Amino acid sequence: MIAVAAYFEVLDNLLPDHINGLARERSEQVARVMGKRADAAYFAKNLQQQLIALGGVLPLPQDSPGAFDARMLDVYTELAELTRLIILETVTEDEADEIEVRRALDGLSRLPSDALDRYQELFRQLMADFPEVGFWANKQEHLATRAALAGLEEQLRAISTGRAPDQRRESLALAYRAELRRPVVESGDVPDGIAVPWLEDAYLPHRFRVADVPASGQVSEEAWWSTLTVRDDLQEFLIGHLTSPQAIRAPLLVLGQPGSGKSVLTKVFAARLPAADFLPIRVVLRDTPTSDDLQDQIEYAIRSATGERVEWPALSRSAGDAMPVILLDGFDELLQAAGVSQTDYLDRVARFQRREAEQHRPVAVVVTSRTAVADRARPPAGTVALRLEPFADDQVTTWLDIWNTVNAGDFATRRLQPLTAETVLVHRALAEQPLLLLMLALYDADGNALRRQGTHLSAHELYEQLLRSFAIREIAKHRPGLTERDLTAAVENELRRLSVVAFAMFNRAAQWVTETDLDADFTALPIRGPQGSPSGTGSRTPLTSADLTLGRFFFIHQARALRDKTRLQTYEFLHATFGEFLVARLVHQVLLDMVAKEQASTMSFSGGPAEDDLLRALLSFQPLTARTPILEFLSAMPVPDGSELLIRLFRDLDHTPPGHRFADYRPQSPGEPARYAAYGANLLLLILATAGEIRASDLFTEQNRVEAWRRKVTLWRSQLSSDSWSTLVLALKLERVHTDGRRDVRLTLGAGWSAQETDLAWTFESVVGDRQAGHWEYREDQFRRAAYLQCDPNADIMHHALTPVLDALPGSVGGFFVRPADQHAQSPAHLLQQLWVSPSPGAYLTLAEHNTQRDSRFGALLLDRLATDPDVSPHLATHVIGSCQRRELASRMCRCALAFLGRGGRDIDVVLAGYVRCGFALNAHALDRVLTAEAVCRLHELDLEVPAIRELHDRAAFDELISEVATRRPDLVTRLEAVWRHPRT
Repeated sequence: MIAVAAYFEVLDNLLPDHINGLARERSEQVARVMGKRADAAYFAKNLQQQLIALGGVLPLPQDSPGAFDARMLDVYTELAELTRLIILETVTEDEADEIEVRRALDGLSRLPSDALDRYQELFRQLMADFPEVGFWANKQEHLATRAALAGLEEQLRAISTGRAPDQRRESLALAYRAELRRPVVESGDVPDGIAVPWLEDAYLPHRFRVADVPASGQVSEEAWWSTLTVRDDLQEFLIGHLTSPQAIRAPLLVLGQPGSGKSVLTKVFAARLPAADFLPIRVVLRDTPTSDDLQDQIEYAIRSATGERVEWPALSRSAGDAMPVILLDGFDELLQAAGVSQTDYLDRVARFQRREAEQHRPVAVVVTSRTAVADRARPPAGTVALRLEPFADDQVTTWLDIWNTVNAGDFATRRLQPLTAETVLVHRALAEQPLLLLMLALYDADGNALRRQGTHLSAHELYEQLLRSFAIREIAKHRPGLTERDLTAAVENELRRLSVVAFAMFNRAAQWVTETDLDADFTALPIRGPQGSPSGTGSRTPLTSADLTLGRFFFIHQARALRDKTRLQTYEFLHATFGEFLVARLVHQVLLDMVAKEQASTMSFSGGPAEDDLLRALLSFQPLTARTPILEFLSAMPVPDGSELLIRLFRDLDHTPPGHRFADYRPQSPGEPARYAAYGANLLLLILATAGEIRASDLFTEQNRVEAWRRKVTLWRSQLSSDSWSTLVLALKLERVHTDGRRDVRLTLGAGWSAQETDLAWTFESVVGDRQAGHWEYREDQFRRAAYLQCDPNADIMHHALTPVLDALPGSVGGFFVRPADQHAQSPAHLLQQLWVSPSPGAYLTLAEHNTQRDSRFGALLLDRLATDPDVSPHLATHVIGSCQRRELASRMCRCALAFLGRGGRDIDVVLAGYVRCGFALNAHALDRVLTAEAVCRLHELDLEVPAIRELHDRAAFDELISEVATRRPDLVTRLEAVWRHPRT
């Protein structure tokens, strides 16, 4: 209302009373501006409802600074323009003089900015009366940073209007507040003597980005998020959202990476909301049945928190004015564990909110999810998405201060130095995620391990030591008393099993794996002896093979869901790079084992096939380029003599069927050609990771090694998925070279390189090599049919781009010529495109020399481009025009010569005049009459010999030329008369 009031208050002050009174009723003005029906009576009756529905003029907590003011200014500008039209339509000359009306209209130019100033003044008054308005309008000063959102609780208590909670609400509040006095991780996950800070001490509000979710989704795309401003006022935003109208219409979607703190945020949020004004209910979706509706999940969560059975409607009604806030934590776990049946979950949440609002029980809902899977569910209209950002350097420093303070006593006893931000920020990818930062802190707590290594630790060495240290601690905890040898073996077995977990995700092209699939992989890949489990007679469900490994490591995230009393579970690394390192680690170990066996075996002298069953089983489903860090890790892990073994495997692959030892390992079900393709590509990648570079002549024994390479790449292209093929293309750098005087290719790993210009002399060396110079042709019809037959997107793109040229200029794409000087082969189409986008003297001369005499269409395009190119010198133009002296090109020769006439000196002009006369001699009848007249005039005016045309000797013919030219170029008439009086033929 104040937005409209501000406008009309300023309008009243700007317009004289009698002009203002002559304008239409205000309600009709507002109706027209808002795009509603211009019916004053109808709008007056419904004015309040229409303005409330006008979401476009409501400030929102997700607005960036100045965004709402800009929107309001646009609205006021439209209103001012409408007002101007209304005055012009309604005020006649009899009712007000022109000067007064003009003065009033001029004053309207200030109306938008003055109205915005008045609106801001009224809004400040409104905030003084109702402080919560300032929060949802994002107008409050930032709160001082307080641990665990303590500032949020204090501010909400300051504006509290609710009554004390009843016993049921108090029970929930006590349960949630108890979470603040618990460690951020379970004590069983940390070494003895180390203290983990409580949640209320260690939780730091995240930086974040926030926006309305667009209709097209995009919430999983980094490109969309990167356009939004990073904010650091999470407490203010959450207060603003809960106190704004949008909170009860659609859910707030909180996104982040695994380990970023989404669940911890919901714990703190539930604990900090004052029970007098809010009814928070935290629903941990991993522990809640998935087959039930949202109301059943809420009631299940209440029972889990308090032990009481409570019906939701009764609890909601008993809350009075307190706002229910449902915190649905772990929506991504439902998607991962339960699958596609949950893709409408957010719609169901919005329908629940709509039903509750209709029953006068409005409720706000917050849903957390991992960013990568958020777009697998349809967001309802009005959804706001908030993404938690990684820790900034100052947040890392603050967190470490808390850690060092809590553990100061233990550090002093063991003579350890506090962990500093400088030490951990060397490993920024880990340090900027809260849970992984804790992992670094726990690692350093073992004798300042991280601090001692400083900046000299490579990435793969860090991951090796991190994983190994945690494995040692967990195994020692569960199996005390092992000898050093047994402990070393047990640790290695655990890490290898973790590598199987990593491969389970990698080979399924996913970031997580289900418990069922993982157990199948463990069975199919028995790369270690069986692990016993403690005997017992309890009634608990026996642990699975996956549980035995993954339950010990807190850096592996377990997503859980319950469906029909059955536990559904998936596993995921908190940081994807853990999995990528473990893939590289197992590949490296397998290669080392294969090389060792080769060197130890007397059969190695026979050069027979190496035993590669395990390597082939692991690397036959996805190219290693699917995850870029894998190759980076492998390139840093040396395998002495590994390249020789891998080259032999590559050469023998087409003649070596897969072994049977690991035949049951099938994370996917591709055909055998696809598995051959994936394994062959991976062998090449391993060769490059170990040797640095390789040539086709080293890989293939065939005489035509380039043709062998082409066949191999074609197989990969046909069998790999589009995404896999794309990653391979981006990772391989190829150079076209010669070895011993024959074509060859040199390969390296090189992301970011660009393909070089194609040298057709290299491509068609057997053809070009037999020619000193001249033309030869490649069948264009075969190229076009092959491109169309393949249905390949890349070929279709090229064919589509070339179709106009192929149709209009047959032979221009498949016809090539060879320069005698350097044996460089080029096609007319290539040169024509070069002249179009980036012309050069060489391109003009080459096309003119080799093509204009073969096909006049090339000459026509060449002369047309030449005539309009401002950078071509007259000297170059004479050479090009001189090569185009053909009857079909007479008109273009003359026009092009005239374009350069008078720009290059007398000698050049004489040559160009000669070309003009040549054009007349070749085909004077084909010349346009205006072109004829202009040529005669230009040459005459430059004192050059003009063409000997009939019109200059026959007055009747001359008058006819004058008549034809006069209507199109009247400026030529006088100039032609001068030629008639003094001809120079």
